Amino acid sequence: MSPLPLRTLQLPYDIMEDILLRLPASSLLPLKSVCRSWKTLISSSKFADQHFRRSILVDPQIVYFSESNMHRRMEVFPIRSLLENTRVEPTTKAASMILGKSYFKIFGSCNGLLCLVHMRYDPHITSAILWNPCTGFTSQPTPDITGVFIYGGFGYDHTSNSYKLFMTVKVSKHDERTIIYTFAPNNSSWRTIHQNFDFSLLGYPHNRSGFPIYDNNEVGVFVSGSNTLNWNCQRYGISLDLGKESYVILPLPERDPDDNYSECLELSLLRNCLAACCEHKRTHWAIWIMKEYGVTQSWTRLALIPCQVFIPKYGLRCSLKPLYIFEDDVLLAFSPYYKIVLCDLNNTDDTLVPVIEGSEDAFLSSFHVYPESLHSLL
Repeated sequence: MSPLPLRTLQLPYDIMEDILLRLPASSLLPLKSVCRSWKTLISSSKFADQHFRRSILVDPQIVYFSESNMHRRMEVFPIRSLLENTRVEPTTKAASMILGKSYFKIFGSCNGLLCLVHMRYDPHITSAILWNPCTGFTSQPTPDITGVFIYGGFGYDHTSNSYKLFMTVKVSKHDERTIIYTFAPNNSSWRTIHQNFDFSLLGYPHNRSGFPIYDNNEVGVFVSGSNTLNWNCQRYGISLDLGKESYVILPLPERDPDDNYSECLELSLLRNCLAACCEHKRTHWAIWIMKEYGVTQSWTRLALIPCQVFIPKYGLRCSLKPLYIFEDDVLLAFSPYYKIVLCDLNNTDDTLVPVIEGSEDAFLSSFHVYPESLHSLL
């Protein structure tokens, strides 16, 4: 008896599109080779936008960079594998292009695109690229700029529908420039904006050469809903509106009147809200969330975590840097000892559990949590 002939199931286009939208971004890439119509659909910017809106909260990824005098390493993998202790083989796509460079910082991500800023210290030259770890897309590098990097950030300006890299550099003792690079398929370039913010007004000390001494928050935190980049400056915050390209003062959580041990504070993004973590009487870390952006009274303390064995030492980071909160209130954070740790916010008496840490000859110098996407430049 001869086998029955196979029949191809023909689904309506809208049902097929809905099914594809539910798949992870990494699973969609091989499907481009199935047929021309699928390749056209998956490659379209409209599909990428729809897919990103559906998947933004589904299994984000973590990327970290580890470096030493001997080697450099970048790893990318699903963040949930850390919680479930099922560490998967990391993705190293495009790492060879990046790791050959002397040093870089992860300035943040928007729509699944990471902004990698390359810094060379002799002489002081900076450039940047955008990289999608899922698709392998990389933008053309920005032209080099000369000067000592002071502070900056990366975000997506909703008013102009463009990605912007913002930087302030010190060219000389009396020449500080604030510049913005707008990433575009064509005609991208650096340009100077004329509203430099005088951070000395907030009490930043200066070294003997006249250069300001900043803390660990030189890379701003992008808050999509407010279209802003945000920095901590001791007892105040600074917010830059990417559309207006202007600054305002952003109040930080109020400290206890009798807590004068330190002013060290880390800003981050948790559950799409601006978050802050600071020392609390040297024995704990307090985590705050700004539930309504820009409203001082909306700062709410989320957790108080004992410092345990991670008591800060001189010269190292002082506070935890929150990275992500899982649905069951387990916090992923970067500790002062250059370890990425897990903490159960429902039971903070438990020991912080390291899940990623540097080796004996290398430490974690740059890291970021981001959602996967199919995006490239618009």
